[in-house]
Amino acid sequence: MSQSEIESMLNRIMDQIPEVEGIIAADGNGKKISGQTITEMDHDKIIKAVLTTFKASQELGTVVEKGEATEVRVNSKDGYTMIVGSKKLILIAITALDAVNSVSLIVRNLHMILEQFG
Repeated sequence: MSQSEIESMLNRIMDQIPEVEGIIAADGNGKKISGQTITEMDHDKIIKAVLTTFKASQELGTVVEKGEATEVRVNSKDGYTMIVGSKKLILIAITALDAVNSVSLIVRNLHMILEQFG
């Protein structure tokens, strides 16, 4: 997994989908690989919260006998957080509410990156 390749693909998503406010990649242990947000956000705190959420979702998938989770979407009062990942790579995209029509496109792009590197 090349950090520069992942970073380039994440940058492309931010360039092509203007509603994306932030996009972060981390390895399965929570070490940041790449990330950018349009406002000051604590990437380490985001990654830590995402790891907790993603691990709980993976456990849920196993408990309900559907296998490990690969995607989590959080619909919040003021926007969306999309998590796509594996045990090796976790991708996070953050948007405001105006991205409602782009959420599936963003998730699809994150899955394409995961298929190549995760």
